This record gives sequence, C-alpha cells and structure tokens, in this order.
Amino acid sequence: MPRSYDDLVRAASRAHVPLSVLFEVTHRCNLGCEHCYLTEGPVGRPRPSRAELTLDEVRRVLDELAAAGTLFLTLTGGEVFLRRDFLDIVAHARARGFSVTVFTTGTLLTPEAARALADLHPLSVEISVYSARPEIHDRVTRIPGSHARSLEALRLLRERGVVVLLKSPVMSLNSGEYHGIVALAESLGAGYGFDPMLIPRRDGDADPVRRLGPTRAELRRFFADPLLLRESPQPVRCLPERGEELCGSARRTCMISPYGEVFACSVHPLPAGTLRERSFHEIWTGSPLLREIRTRTVDDLRNGARPAPGLRCSALALIEDGDYLGPHRRGETMAEIRDEVRDRGA
Repeated sequence: MPRSYDDLVRAASRAHVPLSVLFEVTHRCNLGCEHCYLTEGPVGRPRPSRAELTLDEVRRVLDELAAAGTLFLTLTGGEVFLRRDFLDIVAHARARGFSVTVFTTGTLLTPEAARALADLHPLSVEISVYSARPEIHDRVTRIPGSHARSLEALRLLRERGVVVLLKSPVMSLNSGEYHGIVALAESLGAGYGFDPMLIPRRDGDADPVRRLGPTRAELRRFFADPLLLRESPQPVRCLPERGEELCGSARRTCMISPYGEVFACSVHPLPAGTLRERSFHEIWTGSPLLREIRTRTVDDLRNGARPAPGLRCSALALIEDGDYLGPHRRGETMAEIRDEVRDRGA
C-alpha cells in the first residue's frame, strides 16, 4: 500500500476513528456451509429469533457511521441478497460516500441484480469458492448446484466490470484444491485469497475448528507455496504494532450485527452496546469495553504470548484460551509452522 494510505490507517488508530466497519445485514443464508461460524440462519441451523434492523434503521446507522468518519464499509451476511432491500442499502451507503465491499455467495444474484449492483460501483464483491470442482464445493456448502450458481454470479459481475475476489478458508475439506481455485480466478479475471484461520461458532463451539482445521502437514504445504500466500486486499488490516495497538479492533474497526449490536470486531464475543438503544457515537466513544480494548498494546501481552503478525487474534485467544492478552495457541502454532517453512526456504 502507498505510504499515504499507511499514514491514514495510523492516524485513524491514534484518533480512534472507525475507518472500516463490517456490517452484517442478515444471518439468514440459503447455504449450510460446514465451517460457518453463525449459530443461526444458515440451512440446517435454527432460524434467527430476533428481528433484523429495518431499512430505515440501517439508513440511520449508515448516516451515523458517515458522521463518525467511516470510509470503508463491508456488507455481509448470511447471504445479503436474502434481504429484498439489499440494493437499497448499498445505494444509501454509496450516497453517503462509503467505499463498499460486498460479501455474498452469489447464489441468488440475477442478471438484473448484477447490473444494478454494478451501477452502484462497489469497491469489490467477494465470493467464497471452496474448489474449482463442483462436487467439493457443494460438499462444503451442503447445497447441490451452489458451485454453478456462484460461478455464474462471478461471470455476471465481471461482464459488468465489477472487481471480484474468490476467497477460501484453508481446511481439510478442500486441501489440495487451492491451485484449482487460483486457476479459476485467473480465468475469470478475478483476484483470490486464502485464510488459514477458521473461526469457532458465535456461541463458542469449536467443533468446526476441530473437525475441519488444516493439519500441520497441510499448513506446511500452504505456507511453502508463495502462490497461495497472496493477501486478500482488505481495506484495513488488523495487525499488531508495537507500542501502538494490539490490533485495529475498537480503534479503527468494528462490526455491527443484523440486530444493531456493536462488537469490537467480527470475532469478539461480547457486544459493546446496541444501536436500537444508543447512537453509534455514544457506543463508540462511551462503551467501557471498547475503551478498555483500545488501551491495550502489544506490550501488554502476558504469559509468554507473542504478537505473531497476521496469525495472532486476541479475540480468539479469549474464546479459545481464556485470556484476551494471553497466548493464542492455535495462532502461535501456525506462526511457528510458517516461520519454519520460511527459514527452510531461506
């Protein structure tokens, strides 16, 4: 990234400006992906028990984010197009000047919706693809035909000039499929990115991580392959910076749930407040939880915890190991494997 962009990120962190916000507009999804961290909404899981923010409420929240200085907005689900008003949400976000990234399965995208979305000029649209082979992808999603529909969405968007990205978690179900995904992305004129860090379900259930997480051998192969290590072009990354921040959570990033809850990030399990009761400004500036998180730096890590840039997640350290500032054992193990592979390559 250009230096001016890095300066913008650092200035946002120091001034506590929510530069980048992830907004889950729904938890409902027409797929049932094996590794999904949502406890409600996807196929095979309970229906959401609460009412999503209405379009008017979403518009109010977007107005408040604009006033707070947010520039980058990521709209995600669930499956965003299960909201019939999703394009209205994107239109309002673009009218407020946000740079909008959309996460979608693509399985509900029609030619008309693709045209309307392209006309709103999103920064990018990201679609999860677990394999170039339909049988592997559909095994992950548990919905036959989902692979074909996702690929058709990618083609519809590329034909209309939209920047698209294929992304995939690194897991046992699609081990060995990554080069096929890269080739597929290149054939479509799309970007690609892989993430080795599976996330436990929102209720703390680590079953997806235990069942589907990559083995040490699979991680070694992943980290040894420079073709697969290309980073996903997220607008604002959360990386530890010594003396400044433990990560970007609560300093320059946060997440909003479909029900108006504000979280420090998409992984942290505790809400800082709800936008149905208080304004975003009141929560962002006044929440004791957010204020506590943003005081922490890398220097506060304890009990032998290491920063492990790109792989340590303090929220996961809290969920999996019981201490926000303590070791994140899974991330540190991945970092050790990565470093071993790099040292051997050097």
